[in-house]
Amino acid sequence: MKAYETQLEFSGAKGHAVIVEFDKPWRLVFWSKAQYVACWDVGNGVWFTPEWLETNSPEDHHCYEPIMDKQLKYSRIEILKSGPARARVHWHYACCNVRYQVFNGNTTADEYYTVYPNGVAVRKLVAWPGNESDFGGNPNFWQVLEWILVNGKGTTPDEVLNAQEAWTLQNSEGKKISLPWPLPTNPNNDGTRPLCSVFPEISDWNEYIGRVHVKDRPNPYVIFVKDKRIFPFQPCVACGKNHPYFGLFDGANNIYKHWPATDMEDFILAAKANENIKDIATHSCIVDCNYTSIPADRPHRPTSWLFLTGATNEPTSSLVNLLKSWYNPAVIQTGFESHGNLPGMSQGQIIYEGYAFSEMAYRFRKYGDDRIQFRMFPKESVINPVFIISNWKTPDVKVRLNGETLSPELYRSQIEGDDLVVWVEKVITQTTEFLLES
Repeated sequence: MKAYETQLEFSGAKGHAVIVEFDKPWRLVFWSKAQYVACWDVGNGVWFTPEWLETNSPEDHHCYEPIMDKQLKYSRIEILKSGPARARVHWHYACCNVRYQVFNGNTTADEYYTVYPNGVAVRKLVAWPGNESDFGGNPNFWQVLEWILVNGKGTTPDEVLNAQEAWTLQNSEGKKISLPWPLPTNPNNDGTRPLCSVFPEISDWNEYIGRVHVKDRPNPYVIFVKDKRIFPFQPCVACGKNHPYFGLFDGANNIYKHWPATDMEDFILAAKANENIKDIATHSCIVDCNYTSIPADRPHRPTSWLFLTGATNEPTSSLVNLLKSWYNPAVIQTGFESHGNLPGMSQGQIIYEGYAFSEMAYRFRKYGDDRIQFRMFPKESVINPVFIISNWKTPDVKVRLNGETLSPELYRSQIEGDDLVVWVEKVITQTTEFLLES
């Protein structure tokens, strides 16, 4: 796999791009003509994005979000790491309106995408709500996620989406809701409506797996958990229950032309495609998700959210397994644990520092020879475990599982500064002893 810079042409527009590719029929694209928004290219002119940080003001009708930055005054992209084991990309942007005015003076965000060879990425969104001025007043909401389908020139959502089941939301227990395309029309004719008003059962779920069902292409998805350490949220303003607010978009004329692949600025809020649908790139919104919809509420500076995102040709049960693997890390024993009153204490040549949800990785620190040995005790099946070992000196590594040497085709490694990163193409279902050495 690799991350690289190039010139990308899409729907008649051409611009700078960072692209992450791996051995899958989809790729991750950060394109200047989309203000470097992270988009999954799932093929044949269809993209998907899990959105960005967005807010809104009671003072005007503007959306304050990075896609309004047509001139790229604030949006920046950077490849942090690129190698056979993973790629990391950093996107920085401001929440501005189409006049390039930034909400509260300096509302910005940083997004970090950590992408692995199986085509799975951890999206880390870090929000920096503004504190420099009172421009825009107090916010109406803070949005951190939206399932958005991008249709290139010549394609429409009617042709791309499965009509009967265009979008599904599921938890780890297999409970599921689904939406058709076109989406249901809002009887109140007032934009989005609370998803929990249509499907009240979602308020009691602990995890959310949202999947867009496109025809003849990999299906993009977003996964997150109802854990405020990993996904902060305020209770839903619609039903009052302890779940993040989801907004269901109206099915009437839900095709917009103001983003991507356009420099247009002569609009406010959004611009419907209407008769231009097949002549230009468009996007359609399905469901959004907010940190808060409480007026004047705002997250702390900074606040971060974590998601899993990617695309798949597999049943949603595989995404349930992925969720469980990420959210329920295995127990690690190195033999250097200090069995005292504080869990996690250890001292010696090999220190297990813990599991980094933001990287989907088990982190170690070692002293002495480039060699670590440990046991993994899975709570759930561990899919493609990632190990990061600090203080590694040599460029090479051999991996052994339960005494057997693993074929180099079944793992990938790279050096990142003083760290060794190893991605293993295995599913660990039982107690396993690992040995990594140069």
